[in-house]
Amino acid sequence: MPKSIAIIGAGIAGLTLGKRLQTQANVTIFEKSRGLGGRMASRRRENYAFDHGAQYFTARSERFRTLVIEAMVAGSLAEWPTAVPKLTGPGHLATDARTGEARYVGAPAMTGLANHMARGLEIRRETTIGSLVSEENGWQLRDQDQRDLGRFDLVMSTAPAPQTARLLPQAFSGQAALVQARLSGCFTLMVGLEFAPQLGFEAARIDDEILSFMAVNSTKPGRPRKPALVVHSRNDWAEANLESDQSAVTEQMLAALESRTGVNFRQAPWIDLHRWPFANVEQPAGEPFLFDPALCLGACGDWCIGNRVEAAFQSASALADLLTKILAEG
Repeated sequence: MPKSIAIIGAGIAGLTLGKRLQTQANVTIFEKSRGLGGRMASRRRENYAFDHGAQYFTARSERFRTLVIEAMVAGSLAEWPTAVPKLTGPGHLATDARTGEARYVGAPAMTGLANHMARGLEIRRETTIGSLVSEENGWQLRDQDQRDLGRFDLVMSTAPAPQTARLLPQAFSGQAALVQARLSGCFTLMVGLEFAPQLGFEAARIDDEILSFMAVNSTKPGRPRKPALVVHSRNDWAEANLESDQSAVTEQMLAALESRTGVNFRQAPWIDLHRWPFANVEQPAGEPFLFDPALCLGACGDWCIGNRVEAAFQSASALADLLTKILAEG
């Protein structure tokens, strides 16, 4: 009888695990949100589209490039942007120093890659795992209201390290590595406009004490043409303001945006803010993945390796290599 495996989280790490293991075991993925992809997230509001998490990614390893090519052929990915200059003030752009490497976005939204990977997988959306209960030869999963979600032989968490540390028992052998992983937050400002601003770029890094990056989201392939901006805060500034009033955070980001672009966006038809408490990997766990064979529990994610979309894929692939061998041995 095939093993049953529960995977917590349908970001790139969780979906990579699911795809690799679905032929060797009965795999169920649990995702707390309606959408897939974790921080490769998209949001639509009043005919505006905002990719309010990761803005683009690269592919450097052979395995990940293979997935990217497959998704490109399927129309789930596209190349964007052509350049990412540095914005230091109104009209002041420094040349993109990181040239020669293709950058990719999901199509028609940032969730495109996740939706492509999810085909054929059993995914239970809008289901938050509240606790794991140890049973003889397995684990019972319960939601936040302690309702039974089923029993599984193995449980793999791809949630951010702090959430995984709280969910898995203290006896889990990877707890020390989970504590070592350090993540920082980010605020994303979303601005919907009537007319496209003449900024001179599709995307730009920002030299500022508050802001770090902005994109004209409506220039990405497949997006609605209604002008939309996505602006990320610096991680250190976000960490100092994560519990601040969100209207005050919005005003400070709008003021910084005006200082850098010379444009006052406060009267835009749509302005929204999103808070990411675990957006950036400041210090990875230092191991490609975590697995406790005695407890049949594991964990993986970008926080194991570093702050790149590909890191989530690599971490999950390494864990999948081990689990495939274990399952084959019976």
